[in-house]
Amino acid sequence: MAWAQERTQLLDPVVTVGAMSSESDFTRQQWVEGLLPEIASARNVLATADFLLRRGGTLERDIDAVFATYSIGLERLMKLALGCAAVSRGEGWPPKMGRTSEGWGHALDEMDQRLRDTIRESVNGNEWDHKPLLETWICTLDNDPVWGKAVKALRNYADAGRYHHLDHVRGGFVTSSTTRSLWDDVERETIANNSQLAAHHQETLAGAEFDPFEIELRSAVADVLKRWVSIICLFGMHGVLGEDWKSLGADALPDGALEFDVLPQREGTR
Repeated sequence: MAWAQERTQLLDPVVTVGAMSSESDFTRQQWVEGLLPEIASARNVLATADFLLRRGGTLERDIDAVFATYSIGLERLMKLALGCAAVSRGEGWPPKMGRTSEGWGHALDEMDQRLRDTIRESVNGNEWDHKPLLETWICTLDNDPVWGKAVKALRNYADAGRYHHLDHVRGGFVTSSTTRSLWDDVERETIANNSQLAAHHQETLAGAEFDPFEIELRSAVADVLKRWVSIICLFGMHGVLGEDWKSLGADALPDGALEFDVLPQREGTR
């Protein structure tokens, strides 16, 4: 109920999309020629990924495009959020963002952990408007089992899975996984954590038409991914990740971002 009552208060009217903060440590050139085009690209790529995942038809047709667009869009969004937060702390832009071995590169799960740690430290260490709500969002990020599976699958795809079939052509021992097997883990986790979806799945096993279930399943995964993006952007708009991410987070905010459901508060993290 509290979340529903606060929905209309979250889009701070002082946040201007695309506006450079007077307190920014970026140059005007960095802002106009780097940050704004990059955040627009991340938003557009993620919107395309969301569309591809939700549309009807067989997943086999879309699965590589879904993995490619989500992995690119999320990597850009994570690096922009983390980079802006680092600059706001006076640390400068992280120099090793291209190196997966350093926990950057395509290491989406490690960047996700770094981003959640950064958000938690900022929320716990300062006084914020709507702080109980911000803590609820942290709980959602920390305890979403579907997101946990999805971000690991996307990292594995970005690291090696996209070359799985070429690895077979090359010969030798293949350690990568197919996109289908990576996605199967995400689907199983989604069904296991959604009673309505689980019931629909049982109906298909009993002979009900499969296509409506597949659309519902794909949409459920898309909802989880969109929720993560929305929360990261909204944290930014509240200033949790620094002054620059206030505007850039507003710029990246997906359509319908305030419609997501948060997870109930509970002890511990996933």
